[in-house]
Formats: sequence, C-alpha cells, structure tokens
Amino acid sequence: MVKNRVVITGLGIISSLGKTIDEFWNGLVEGKSGIKCISKFDTRGFNCKVAGEVNEFSLLNYGMSKRLEHKIDDFTKYALAATEMCIRDSKIVLKDIFQKDIGIFVGNCLGGVGFGEKELYNLYRNGSKAVSPYQAISWFYAAPQGQISIYYNIKGYSKTYVADRISSDVAFGAAFEAIKLNRVKHVLVCGTEGQMHPYGYLGFCQSNTITTDNSLDAYRPYDLARKGLVMGEGSGTLLLENLSSALERNALIYAEVLGYASTCDGVSYIKSDENGEGLKRAISLCIQRAGISKEEIDYINLDGLGNPKDDYIEQRILKDFFGKCLSNISMSAPKVSYGHTFGAAGAMDMIVNCLTIKNGIVAPTINYKYRDESCDLECTFNKKVKRNIKVVLQIARGRGGINSAILIKKYR
Repeated sequence: MVKNRVVITGLGIISSLGKTIDEFWNGLVEGKSGIKCISKFDTRGFNCKVAGEVNEFSLLNYGMSKRLEHKIDDFTKYALAATEMCIRDSKIVLKDIFQKDIGIFVGNCLGGVGFGEKELYNLYRNGSKAVSPYQAISWFYAAPQGQISIYYNIKGYSKTYVADRISSDVAFGAAFEAIKLNRVKHVLVCGTEGQMHPYGYLGFCQSNTITTDNSLDAYRPYDLARKGLVMGEGSGTLLLENLSSALERNALIYAEVLGYASTCDGVSYIKSDENGEGLKRAISLCIQRAGISKEEIDYINLDGLGNPKDDYIEQRILKDFFGKCLSNISMSAPKVSYGHTFGAAGAMDMIVNCLTIKNGIVAPTINYKYRDESCDLECTFNKKVKRNIKVVLQIARGRGGINSAILIKKYR
C-alpha cells in the first residue's frame, strides 16, 4: 500500500498574544507576554490570579453572525475563528473540494465549561425553564467539530479527542495517519480551550499544576524559582493535506509531517512516571517511524510545565536520549508567552513550529532569571535566535501519564 505524504498548508490562531498569525508571531519573537491579571471573573479565593486571556473577541470580526455567537461556548467561538483564519491562509476553496474528502480533528480538555456553568446557575437559581435551549449543543467536547462541519458543510471522516494536555497533539497525529492512509485528503486540525470561567478554572487550580505565584512573569520553566504553569486560553487550527493535493493547487507548504507517536506510562491516574520512560519511548518511536536519525533534529519545542519535578524529568530524558548531539539542538518553550492552553497547546505549538521553519527564528523562553544547576537545559532564554531550522520535534505530556511526540520538517 502506497502511503501519502502529508503537508501543512494553512494556519490560524486565537491567543492572548494575538488574534492574527502576524500579531501572534511578532509578539512571540519580540519576547512579549500575553499573561495579565484575570479580568473575566472575580479571582478572590483563587490561588492563581493571572492567565493568558483572550479579550476583545467577537465572531463578527471573522464574518460570522451575532446569532451564532449567542448559541455557543467560548471554546467553540475560538475554534471557528481560528478555522476561518486557517482556511483563508491556506487559500483552499472548499466548494471545489468533495465534501467527504475533508475532515475535522479537534482536541480539547474541558469542553464548554463557561456555557455550562452559566446555565447551571440559572437552573439552581431560577429553575429548569431558565436554562438556555442551546445548553445541550454547547457544553460537550465535540461541539467545535460539529459547528465547524455545519458552518463549512464538511462531511468527511472526523474525530474529537480529549486527552488532557496532549489532546490536540493526539488530534494532529490521528489526522496525519488518516491522510497517510487515504481516509481523507484534507483535515482541519484544531485545538481549543475557553476555560477562563470560575468553575472550570478552579478545577485546574486544584490540580497542583498551576503556580501560586501571581506575578506576571510567574510562568518560568527551568528557572530555579519555578512553581508551576500559568493557564492560557485560545485556539489553533492547521490544514493538513496530502502532498499531491497541495501541489495540484499550488499551495504554500509550511512543513511536511514526518511522524507521530503516543504512549502511556501506566503508573497513576494523576502522576507521570518519574523515570520518564513513557516520554522517552514516544520520542524514540516517533523518530523511528519518521525514518530519520536524532542527529537531524534542529529544534525541540519543549513541554515546559514549569514545576521542579516535571522539568527535571524532561531534561533528564532529553539528555539521556540525545546525548552529545543535544548541544547542537535549539530548544524553547514558546507557550510561556501566552500561557499553557492545555488541550489547545499541541496545535498552537505546531503553529509556532511551522513559523519557526518559515522564518528561521527560534522564539525565546521568556521570564528566565535564576539558573538551576540541576536543570540546566539551554532553552533560548529571553532572546530569539536566528537559525535555519529544517527538522522540528514537538514533545508533550498529560496528567495520568500520557505522552506524545511529533516530527515535522521543511518541505523540499
């Protein structure tokens, strides 16, 4: 069986750092931060009062109706906007594509928690008749997939994945496999989260992953003073398609997808394996499936959780696996600039990777101040670096011991 080559031909992003690709990328490489004091709800009683919020957002700016905006949760709004941006960027003409040849693969972690929270309040305060009839179609995890399919009349093989912080990494990997095996020719891969609401945010605050430091530079992975991550919200969408289709329509190709792997630690429903063997195995499998050597990798987009134990495990695994060649690989955790977006993080990281290849610039890991001698990875701290990047590895871990690795390269 001949397997298709898979390429990335479109990007769209909604983030605390910017609501266009150019605004996002320029802010990222200039070392700006989208982390601010939370303004969407009263944070009294919350340990962490800072986050990467998406503010001043409306679907009307993306050609969609105000009526639709009232029916759906923030995470679906962000997904629709990022997808519209991606379609425009790719210059694909959907009416020229057979409806069943294009699919939608979405990853998220929390679902439509904001819409649900509001309607639960209405239920218990004013009774069942006060609950919006749109509650049934707005809270659940597959809502973005459904709304995208309706809006663009897409009817191909599609899926939604819920896998904690690697949700959209898994969605991306599954889309890659689906195109490679000719189940569909094009896939819109979207990661999306809209969790800046008290109930949803509280769940993350109680998970021991979020910092209790309320300074705007509190998210500082690999730093001696690190205490955990800072949340972000938003959405990233990429268009993946088989190479022959991309060449046929003379599309701009950001990168070619080489490989994907996902593993489980099988240790705890909350914690990861402290030996990091699951993550190491995911990296090894990904490189093996891509058919390249580890010496060919130029850049690693890091997990960057920002707590002492997880950062140390990540460093130890990378040093052990890559050995001396790690000194020739650039590394950074760009998500520090806009917040860790959990289920959306994989898609947003992949957009960063595509722009890194296109522009020949490694975005910095900002907020670094104090060196930790036991965690001394060189992670492009505070300032961008110009470098010709050809092959990128993206790694991520989720709660409960799930791991992923993805490889892409500059298309030639």
